[in-house]
Amino acid sequence: MERKSYVTSMPDESGALLRASRIIAGHGGNIVRASYNKAVDLHMLFLDVAAPREALEGIEKELLKIGYIKDKLADTRVIEVVVKIPDRPGALLPVLEILNRHGINISYLNYSSSDEPYQDFKMGLLIEDPGIVKPLLDEISELYQINIIQCEISEENLDNTVFYIRLANEMQKLLDLDTEKTMRFIAESNRILQILQAEGENASKVFDYIRRFAYFVSNYRGDSFKATVEELTPAEGLTLYSIQPPCGSNTYLFTSGEELVLIDTGYAVYAGEMKKLLNGLVPGFEPLPKRIYITHADVDHCGLLSRLEDAEIVLNKKSADSLKRQAAGLPDYRENNELSFGYSKISQIVSGYVPPDPSRFKILDTDTPEEHEGFILIGQMTVGNLSFDILEGGGGHLGGEMIYVSEKAGIIFTGDLLVNISGFSEELAQFNSLAPYLMKSVNVDSKRATEMRKEIIRLAGEISRLNGRPCIICGGHGPISVLDGDRLTAVSGIKR
Repeated sequence: MERKSYVTSMPDESGALLRASRIIAGHGGNIVRASYNKAVDLHMLFLDVAAPREALEGIEKELLKIGYIKDKLADTRVIEVVVKIPDRPGALLPVLEILNRHGINISYLNYSSSDEPYQDFKMGLLIEDPGIVKPLLDEISELYQINIIQCEISEENLDNTVFYIRLANEMQKLLDLDTEKTMRFIAESNRILQILQAEGENASKVFDYIRRFAYFVSNYRGDSFKATVEELTPAEGLTLYSIQPPCGSNTYLFTSGEELVLIDTGYAVYAGEMKKLLNGLVPGFEPLPKRIYITHADVDHCGLLSRLEDAEIVLNKKSADSLKRQAAGLPDYRENNELSFGYSKISQIVSGYVPPDPSRFKILDTDTPEEHEGFILIGQMTVGNLSFDILEGGGGHLGGEMIYVSEKAGIIFTGDLLVNISGFSEELAQFNSLAPYLMKSVNVDSKRATEMRKEIIRLAGEISRLNGRPCIICGGHGPISVLDGDRLTAVSGIKR
């Protein structure tokens, strides 16, 4: 059984949902999620249906045939007008008749009677055909004085009733999405809204966070992509670069002779910018042999796995299973958590993520327990003359999470289990505040994540004592840091 989300636009009449339900049931489909909020959109109903693939295709064809789903988006606009109408019985009726004749819906109406001979009627008009605006307003102006006010998207009173259409058109232009991806985007936006509203969150705040996330990722493309790069020499003949973008994970690059080793790869949307940067750090980067390791299988850490096509991808079985599920169109480990499902899907759409080809995977482990406490050793990573123990965590941040530990070099790559939040840039701090709100937590198990973090701090403390110098912490986000007691302090690596 597969699962598909349908964004339906139903007529505001009795029996509309019944008609859709009969179509779904007729194909053997099961509705597993439904969401409708008249205060947000009068017509739009979101349905998740589980059924065999052939049945889902049949359901979509029938819903499309009766006009419940669209093969293209209406470019709905809201214009705000103020009409001066005589204060007498029935004076508004001719205006309403004009609007009805042109098929115009009113999204907003504001009027309060006074002692004046004329009253100001403030109306928000939903316009799907821009060509109708002039004849519509000309016809009204023949009756009464009318003033046109350009409305702003941020005006909640005007936009709530058409939020999804407005958001769809906005995201389609911003992210250059086709209709299918656009409808998936608003379907997952609704999923997030449904969950957060049940917990008392305000719809307009939820919408704002979703839009901010999309704009944040998009706005740092091209010349606006300004990553901080730190450089360390952990051993003779070995250079480590830490590439820290304003959003998405850090990418770590080891250079040793002709071989390059990367840990995590950031968002896919920055593939062009990252390749340019990497070629600047290592001339001739593209053809050199590469190995890529990841700390965990979140989208913001795996974006370039599919874009660096000649690189070997080395990972543990759990992370491989999660990425394979993505490739098969199934919920990955992040999406097994309902709170995280919508955010994960939106992240994939916004960042242009494509799952890597599983045939490129080299699996580190074979018999690791499915469930375990704390960290367990699952393999080794060798870079130049340094060897790193690869330890799998118990699934606090995400199932399959790994850290990379070199006692000799005094370095730990900690992924998102331990990051120096106080060292975040202003942009990074702003961006990293979005996910905890939209998912309620970035961890699948916050209690276990806290235990993992404490264990890393304990391990780093031991390494510091053994080496007589602070252990270097390379987190999944933010600056390279050292452990000062149980706190992280940014170090002064060479910055580019």
